[in-house]
Amino acid sequence: MKTNKSNPANAIAKYLKVYLVSVKEVLFYPQKMQATVLLIPIRVLVFLFIYDYAFKYIGRPINGINAQIAVWGIAIYQVLLFAQFRGIFRTISEEIKNGSLETQLNKPYEYLFYKFWEHLGKGSPNFLVSLAVVLPFLLLFVGGVPDTFRLTNLIGFLFLVLGGTLVSAALYILIIMPAFWIEDAQPLFWITDKLILVLGGAFVPLALLPQSFQTFANLTPFGAPMFATQMFYPTFAERWGLLFLLQLFWIAILSLAILVVFSKAKLKMSINGG
Repeated sequence: MKTNKSNPANAIAKYLKVYLVSVKEVLFYPQKMQATVLLIPIRVLVFLFIYDYAFKYIGRPINGINAQIAVWGIAIYQVLLFAQFRGIFRTISEEIKNGSLETQLNKPYEYLFYKFWEHLGKGSPNFLVSLAVVLPFLLLFVGGVPDTFRLTNLIGFLFLVLGGTLVSAALYILIIMPAFWIEDAQPLFWITDKLILVLGGAFVPLALLPQSFQTFANLTPFGAPMFATQMFYPTFAERWGLLFLLQLFWIAILSLAILVVFSKAKLKMSINGG
């Protein structure tokens, strides 16, 4: 058992299989995926009406942002939700409460890595399908791609999607750790979820807000999961590298915190007799 855990090739193959099984599980029930994904165009259409009216009333862009850029950014946020790890909180929380987590710790895999790849597999099909649905919708109804877009921006976008996914995973896994000591960690989920919503630009692009607020959002782990929503900002090409470094910083800090807290949680379960 220990040999399998310490063998990188075996570990990669094992977790890749977990990922593929989760993907197949989602594809086996496409009705649920379709219903969820089709909600995004409706949300984007609502924001299109709001921002189109708002910018027509103002009569000028704000910090280089117009209605078109604002709606593209919000649409990206909606798509990225499927690459986030919000659902992993409920999964681990339920397994802590019903005691099944304790039995899984004795299995020939690392529990948190298993849950990471399992959830990634469940989110990937929804992310790709929602992207395929939203892109034509935006091109048709929002007037094409913003003038600020450059093909080189795609490189930064992909890096920030990857980094944001890892920050999201680390955040939601970390906030479930107190459930080993307290009865319900749901308030922590609610606070984290709302902070990501506000600081990630779910409703209002950060570029439309005061500079001090933008700086605060970019420096916190709660803004980091959604840095990719800034893809169409005029300054994105010069700033995405710094944003990615911030993501790497938070990945390291949060991962270290998870390792420390989870080791203490396992020790607690061992002392209490499993």
